[in-house]
Amino acid sequence: MNSKFGNRKNCRKHFLVLASSLFFIIFLCGHSLLLAVEKEYPNAPIKVVVPYAPGGIVDLGARLTADYLSRELKVPVIIENRAGAGGMLGAATVLKAKPDGYTLMAAGDAPLVSGPLQSPNPSYNPFRDFLPMGLLGITPSAYGVYNSSPFKTITEFVKDAKDNPGKLGCGFPLAGSSNHLTLELFRKYAEIDIKLVPYKGAPDAISALLGKHIDMLVLTYVAFLPYAKSGEARILAVSDAVPGSTIKTLPESGFPQPRLRAFDGFLSFQAPVHTPKPVYEKLVLSLERVAKNPEFAAKLDTVGLIRSYKTPADFREFMKEKWLVNAEVLEQLGLKKWQGKID
Repeated sequence: MNSKFGNRKNCRKHFLVLASSLFFIIFLCGHSLLLAVEKEYPNAPIKVVVPYAPGGIVDLGARLTADYLSRELKVPVIIENRAGAGGMLGAATVLKAKPDGYTLMAAGDAPLVSGPLQSPNPSYNPFRDFLPMGLLGITPSAYGVYNSSPFKTITEFVKDAKDNPGKLGCGFPLAGSSNHLTLELFRKYAEIDIKLVPYKGAPDAISALLGKHIDMLVLTYVAFLPYAKSGEARILAVSDAVPGSTIKTLPESGFPQPRLRAFDGFLSFQAPVHTPKPVYEKLVLSLERVAKNPEFAAKLDTVGLIRSYKTPADFREFMKEKWLVNAEVLEQLGLKKWQGKID
């Protein structure tokens, strides 16, 4: 009986050793296969989701970046527009895809800052669910008037607003947008009483300005630029310096508050948080090479973006600053709904 018991014990021992060895071999094979796949990355087209309609600043910048990124990675990089829910629909789409480096996102303020802040229960946390690949460029806020306006500088507009409280009207596209929030902050710092007029979008706001229904309009610099070039409108000031331009910045016009730059538009690339580390690192390095390409930087200017490359770590700090200022202004306006934490 003892012999039989000993045999059973030995069999069980041999079985456990064999099972452990087999598991270890499978683990090594699987791990080796994963490393091989990551080493070969990419070997198929990469999709970049733009959570906006075609033609906007992020879309134009993303298409330009995709062309250069394709050259770096040696595979096609395809843009897919998924507009909706203030950019949050496209972001959610990216997070539903397999985090293998073949589905990325090009995004600006709406899906990463203002959208989640104004949603009571967003489907993602922009700080926890995305890995920033880097920031490529920014576009300042522009304060402009119709061409025949008596105002030649932003200080003249402010003086008239103080002399005539409640008389002047200033428009912006979409309540809760970065254009709206920067105007609210500017009104506070300038200590002026002006009528704020929201519109459904930039085209409606531009039409109102050119039709002289409002006295001033706040848009992104890139959205205002075509009308300034055509002579239909005039930009009085921008929130940040535009290389090669003589347009005065807000600090140069007497408004040095750095928070006024917290609502500048931007272009960043993001990967889902569970993207394998070797894949993510390759994407970051490739995007950095694109950003530092002088030819790319020159072309970025043509779509209205000022090259301002930031590493993933620097971008996180940039995002935190934007988040805190946006949250504060939205809270004051009663528009902040999400109470979640960013880290």
